[in-house]
Amino acid sequence: MAAAEDPAPDRLAFSGEVNRLLAPALDRLSPMERTAFVMRHYEGMCIEDIGRALGVHAGAAKHSVFRAVQKLRQALEPAVSSAKS
Repeated sequence: MAAAEDPAPDRLAFSGEVNRLLAPALDRLSPMERTAFVMRHYEGMCIEDIGRALGVHAGAAKHSVFRAVQKLRQALEPAVSSAKS
């Protein structure tokens, strides 16, 4: 098996830009949105388990994840737009 190549400099720069924008964007989410997003996208939990953990119906958990994703996409748009250029 061949060793993976180091990321290209432009890829590293893009990753750094995303990380720079992501932390403050996560801080701007409501506590429910942030927790639901982290549980779903970092911990890989299903919506039903997130709902149980947060003490809400699955629909409310799903909506919190959806709102978090929308807000994060908006916050990360500058980095994505510059990467496309």
